[in-house]
Amino acid sequence: MTKIARWREDVLSFAPEQAWQPRRGGSNVHTFIPVLLERLEAENAQLRDSVVELALQIQALRDAFGHPQSGQ
Repeated sequence: MTKIARWREDVLSFAPEQAWQPRRGGSNVHTFIPVLLERLEAENAQLRDSVVELALQIQALRDAFGHPQSGQ
């Protein structure tokens, strides 16, 4: 599978099927874009939370083993 095909599959998985249904007399882009952005923002927030949690765990492990932070 090419990178473009994989990217298309990933994008399609973000939006509910109804967002891909053509709107009467218009494009479905106006429906899809807000849905995609909302999902991406939610996933971004979850990833940020995960990064914070991992950073705290790393710091706790460093403290527990007496290793200072790198660069200090």
